[in-house]
Amino acid sequence: MNNTSQQYFLSTLQKYVEIPESEWKKMAGILKSLHLENNEFFIMEGDKPDRLAMIISGIFRIFCITETGDDKTLAFRTKGQFLSAFTPFIENKDTWYSIQALSPSDLLYFSIEDGNKLSPGHPCWEILTKEYIIQLFIEKEDRERSFLTEDAETRYLRFKGNYPELERSIYQFHIASYLGISPVSLSRIRGKLKKSAN
Repeated sequence: MNNTSQQYFLSTLQKYVEIPESEWKKMAGILKSLHLENNEFFIMEGDKPDRLAMIISGIFRIFCITETGDDKTLAFRTKGQFLSAFTPFIENKDTWYSIQALSPSDLLYFSIEDGNKLSPGHPCWEILTKEYIIQLFIEKEDRERSFLTEDAETRYLRFKGNYPELERSIYQFHIASYLGISPVSLSRIRGKLKKSAN
């Protein structure tokens, strides 16, 4: 674990709340580093959720496999975002989805149990937890609204707006899975948009 990664972790947290030096020392004491290669997993379906990470570099996808064997991408995560199976942890259930690296990636992580020990010590940790939950809720509601009210082309344009650098870095079938369409349909949408732009 290097100082640059720790400083990036701290500066990202401080976008939400000021972290006193004494509290940061406690956090730094429980942080661990993890490197994952392309296609390796941070969390797999069926795991007991027990840790939370920040992405220092790399790309991840959160996905599940349906009963019929379909691969459904729920979300993408990139630098500066968190990775966890937070809801299964709260419910004390096995994780029903997987979190997979789509590129060589570096993480800083801590056990949720250790993180919970920080919470009573200073209000900054409670504020951070609330902000994290709020962000998850907003993302969930926005995605539900998108599927209920928008067509596939609009969802694709929204994806490009939310993840402007991602399209060139991941496979088309992951994007199609995230949009809820087939790779063939995605190719048609791309072709239509390219033609209308010329």
